[in-house]
Amino acid sequence: MLVKVLITIVAILVGLGMLKRRKGGGHSQGMPLSSHINPKMVIAGLVIVAVLAAAWGWSRYQSSQTLLELHVYSPSQSEPQRYLVRQGEMDGRRFTTVNGLTVTLGDQDRVEIQPVK
Repeated sequence: MLVKVLITIVAILVGLGMLKRRKGGGHSQGMPLSSHINPKMVIAGLVIVAVLAAAWGWSRYQSSQTLLELHVYSPSQSEPQRYLVRQGEMDGRRFTTVNGLTVTLGDQDRVEIQPVK
């Protein structure tokens, strides 16, 4: 996802450079195009993008580490089964508990999910 955003930004910058070249009448002055762009602004922009990407990644990591308590109600059992699962370990009808047990739910199983406090 981040790579797509960076490619889009580069494509926009190249397009803007092409537009400036056409409006300026070409490079007949002998001045390179890069002298019009302040390098400090480019570096600041890249730093901002990197910080935003790091914040986004950290946010996703934190949300995937949220501990959840699952109560699985099965028609064949009278009492619900209790499991502790990290949010990132849930995948549809399959999850892996904190203890490493992989559980696959049946079609008739009901699940109640609560965050651990």
